[in-house]
Amino acid sequence: MSLSLKGHSGQVFPLSLAVLAVACVVFFVVFNSGRAVNEKINLVNAADASAYSGAQVAARHLNFMAYTNRAMVANEAAIGHLYSFQVEVDLLGKIVQEGVGGGGLIGDFVRWLLGVIIGDAFEDSLDLIAQVIQPIVDTSKVFTGMLSLMLDANNASFANFQQQAYEDLIRPDPNTGYTVVEKAMSVVASSYISRANAPITVNSPTTLQQFITSDNQTAATAATEAANAAAELCEMILFAAPGMETGNALGSSYGARSQNCQQAVSGIGNLSISIPGTPMAPEADGGLMIDAIRQTVATMENATWIRDRNMDNYSFFGAFRADRAGETNAVFNPNTGNINWVAEEDSFELKFAGIQFYRTTEDGDAAQNVEEATAMINDAAIQGLRFWGLCTNGGSIDCNSLANNSYDSVQRYAALDPNRQKATITAFLHQSNCSDHIGFDDDGNRLEGWSDNLRPFEEQESICGKNVYAIGQAEVYFQRPDCYEDGNASCSRTDNGFSRLDNSGSVEVPNLYNPFWHARLIASGIGGVNE
Repeated sequence: MSLSLKGHSGQVFPLSLAVLAVACVVFFVVFNSGRAVNEKINLVNAADASAYSGAQVAARHLNFMAYTNRAMVANEAAIGHLYSFQVEVDLLGKIVQEGVGGGGLIGDFVRWLLGVIIGDAFEDSLDLIAQVIQPIVDTSKVFTGMLSLMLDANNASFANFQQQAYEDLIRPDPNTGYTVVEKAMSVVASSYISRANAPITVNSPTTLQQFITSDNQTAATAATEAANAAAELCEMILFAAPGMETGNALGSSYGARSQNCQQAVSGIGNLSISIPGTPMAPEADGGLMIDAIRQTVATMENATWIRDRNMDNYSFFGAFRADRAGETNAVFNPNTGNINWVAEEDSFELKFAGIQFYRTTEDGDAAQNVEEATAMINDAAIQGLRFWGLCTNGGSIDCNSLANNSYDSVQRYAALDPNRQKATITAFLHQSNCSDHIGFDDDGNRLEGWSDNLRPFEEQESICGKNVYAIGQAEVYFQRPDCYEDGNASCSRTDNGFSRLDNSGSVEVPNLYNPFWHARLIASGIGGVNE
């Protein structure tokens, strides 16, 4: 007898369908779980990149302030050069006038000597020289005075640029609600998504406030730090004005200014115009700017003309000798609040057989030179300046306006508050889970029949539909680049790049005179799920 299998055919099919259904569910659960993990990793990477980029932007703004401070110092040194040149011209003019115009021992001697050699007919030529030399001196004074004012105007422009950079760091753009740092972080974060309908929010005020009050201590701390980044940058930077070397150090009003920064950044109020250190009320710097100018002049190879005009023993005809002495010094005038360049007792003397028979001196300062120059400005003088390319028609330098100004020197510049010498930039990123556009067409429309709402077996909540967050932190810090030789920190004058400040290995303290501000990650991105 044979057994028939016809009655058993197809019995494995229901079992196969059940296994297939379970496999599909497991596949989609694993698939969606993988999507969630992948998106979390992507968000963490975006957080790190955003924080670092934000810190880079802040560092560049600080370096910009350092460069403009250096430009102000260079402009002041240039004014010192101009006035030192004018001292030479004034002294030379005085010597020529006294020499050919008569009057005094040297004048009478020169006229007598030339009369003996050439004759009385040459006296008319001497009179002409005496008449011409003063207009030459006056014309030189106009040029040096107006150039000084132009450099002075540049310093005022640099101060305004610094204020704008400062406000970009601390004030949100009214159109976006972001500071320049947050805007940079947002742009970087957006590069980690492929479509605009799955946005990553960066330091969203609503999200930050939600996490600040959450039970997640790590997220709450990071959200608080993210909200305070602009205030930290505000507290780092203060605005200073040149002051006496014996004055108080910067940062004496840190407490009041810090509170003012917190209010201004949060939108409660504006920066006060009375608290020292704010842009409208620069704080006296205790001599930092005047010291920077003096050190610059002391180390500049081409500044000998400013700091040392002493030249002795210019001998001619054996027994005659000419001596020249003088210098120009940068000083702070407490009465006007200005830095000024002063020359005192610049002298020229002649000796015969060691006996002085002629001496003349010149005194003055750059502010006086500018005042005298502007008093001589007229249409002809301005046309002459325009001919030499020093004035423009409707351009950035208007000599007609400058002619009514005075030399003010540096009045305001950005400085670093010693109470806060670095800042932390926190990027708090937030995004909807499963927003990777899987299940959407190219136009961002949901594909028919697609669902992200699968749940892992016994769990009641779906994998997708949650919000995820990630935190990245970077630091803005100051460090002077060093040079290394054979693995040891040792520098010489022939090394390229920068070196230690001295042979003792001193490290430069943070400041806004040298552009050595950098950015670095201080905490790798962490993340989680916001239920």
